[in-house]
Amino acid sequence: RRLQEWREAKGIAYKRPPMPTPRRSVKKPAASRQSFWSAMEEEDRLGRLAAERIDDCLRLLREGRESREVLAVLSQVPSVEKFAMYWVCRARLMERDGDCEVLALFEEAVRVVQEPIEELRTIVFEILKKKKTIMLVTAETDKEGDQSESNIPGVPRNDPVTPKIVGAKIRGAKNGSSVVKYKITATPGGRQQQQQRDPVQLDGQELRFFTPVRRSLRIERAAPRYPAALQERDPCVASLQELLAEEEGSGPPLYVYRENEALNDQIHIELLES
Repeated sequence: RRLQEWREAKGIAYKRPPMPTPRRSVKKPAASRQSFWSAMEEEDRLGRLAAERIDDCLRLLREGRESREVLAVLSQVPSVEKFAMYWVCRARLMERDGDCEVLALFEEAVRVVQEPIEELRTIVFEILKKKKTIMLVTAETDKEGDQSESNIPGVPRNDPVTPKIVGAKIRGAKNGSSVVKYKITATPGGRQQQQQRDPVQLDGQELRFFTPVRRSLRIERAAPRYPAALQERDPCVASLQELLAEEEGSGPPLYVYRENEALNDQIHIELLES
């Protein structure tokens, strides 16, 4: 106290620096949150638009309109390829035009579609089944026609025998450090698709895909020492005969050969005739 009185008598005073006043922070609405919800609303709007347009296309197909008209409606939908019903419409167009080669279309859809494609898968294999039935009926009709012609009285019988395809040999080239093998998958999409779906059935037989792939001999020799996470998930065989020998007597599935464009010059297919 005496020190304070002395300082006041002498006129000594300490000047305190002004204390900064904290500024109040004004909370602004999060722009990112707004943009997220606006993007979701826009995506929902596009989804509804796409569903309406694709429904219109399916209706036009049922009415028998031209393919050009249906495709013109489909082209109006932005990013239409990511919707499963777009590929359903494409498959129906191909079926109506007599083009049953829908397997490549299904493979492309598996790569780009962002939603379940169960309906597309059902339609694709329904078309494949129809294709198989048409081929069998055509073959039987040709056979009956040949028999009726050969039984006409007074007409000399000419017995040209048309070779009948009873099988095929598929051989892959071996090239030093690598060899061509064949990967077995239950669906074109590979292991991830197999885990999500039951095996595809065609006329009571399980449908599998037989695809040539290149494998390194060095990696194959070392593969048994790899941990389970690095082991190959899909089985590979050296030949179709090896695969059929393993499954003999257990109701073998129906195999569909899928080309690998990168190995076309390495694969030799020989048709066996009777």
